[in-house]
Amino acid sequence: MSDNHNRKTVKYTPNKFQLCKKIAWDDVILKLSNEIEKKSFGMTSTDGNKFPAFVLPNDFYPESIWNAFDEVKEKENVKILHIYLSFSKDCGTFGRHKDSKDVLIVQSIGEVSYRFDDGTIHTLIPGDCIYIPKGVYHDPIIKTPRVTLSFSW
Repeated sequence: MSDNHNRKTVKYTPNKFQLCKKIAWDDVILKLSNEIEKKSFGMTSTDGNKFPAFVLPNDFYPESIWNAFDEVKEKENVKILHIYLSFSKDCGTFGRHKDSKDVLIVQSIGEVSYRFDDGTIHTLIPGDCIYIPKGVYHDPIIKTPRVTLSFSW
């Protein structure tokens, strides 16, 4: 993907990133604490019946997160990492949306499915990734508490 990340089709790859499977909850909590302290985090909106998910965009990366970022950066030449954190299944998301840039989603903890307008659904477990070109509508479905890594170029 690194040499051809601007292709226009969704590409699912199972079990590609081993260090992404090793992110520790303790490091996720350290990252969340740093984001709260710096007021850099975001939250998904909800319909009031769901707990929101956290969006963690700053560049503070405890060790296991840093190692995962390095693994993906080395293979895919990514530049940016945002982390999506949900503490329960069926958490709020941004719903069906499209991104303004190509993204590489890598599942780290838990399980998330992505539904596409053509009816395709891909379910990601730790280590799996999915490349989603900019402009492609997708709808995340949170299955468990999760940590999802969203990389871009």
